[in-house]
Amino acid sequence: MEFLTVALIVAGFVPLALAFWNERATSLSHALLWTMLTWTAWGAVFLWESIEQTRTDTGRYIALCLVGCAGIAVLGARRPHVAAWDFVVLGLLSVMLLPLVEAALVGTESLGGLRVIFMTGAIAVGILNYLPTRQAVTAIWLFAACSAEIALVHGWVPSEMNVLAMDLPLAFTPWLAWLSVALRPSAESEFDSVWLDFRDRWGFVWSQRVHEQFNNAAHHAGWPIVLTWFGLMHENDDRPLNDPVYVDTLRKALQRFVEDGDE
Repeated sequence: MEFLTVALIVAGFVPLALAFWNERATSLSHALLWTMLTWTAWGAVFLWESIEQTRTDTGRYIALCLVGCAGIAVLGARRPHVAAWDFVVLGLLSVMLLPLVEAALVGTESLGGLRVIFMTGAIAVGILNYLPTRQAVTAIWLFAACSAEIALVHGWVPSEMNVLAMDLPLAFTPWLAWLSVALRPSAESEFDSVWLDFRDRWGFVWSQRVHEQFNNAAHHAGWPIVLTWFGLMHENDDRPLNDPVYVDTLRKALQRFVEDGDE
């Protein structure tokens, strides 16, 4: 049955590869590379366990650390500093893997409560970033799956328990994310389509920055409109919601995210 999980992990590369291809020219491509590295780590862990018929908590811990890194990578997904942010994420990974180095060199068990909280916090930041978007179901699903894996790694689950049921939710995560995008309803205007697409891809942190930037520009231009989390609204304005002026202003605010540029 372990090979079922491996097969699902391999299949999970399909939506991840499609996402990377679609984002290859945007600043989000770096975060997707971290995501694919994370998925490769999970595949290696499950394949090794299938062959050896034994659980590797060390491998699962490394894969969990990479989950946190993939989420944190999104927080730096803006040009021109996106490439430099990769080194920040790499530093975070080094800190989280330090307990394994200490255990190997000194022979001490240093994976204590604070280390667990730190790793869990890194994972939670990435998940919370997408909670207010159309990826909320995926974020909650991933939180539950990672919680189960953390419980396994730290011995909070009986060792004789069959872990397949706890691994399967994680294996379905990329497909759930893909479905969240494929099944989302069409926006009412071009502006809302651009805005909601960006919001659901980059998450809360960067969307909030763009939200504030656009509303400041609209205020200084004297436009009686406001960009809400769910789209553009206005009162007593003759311009339609999809007026090219509004759309162009939004696209300019997104240039550091979605257009090619020097890094």
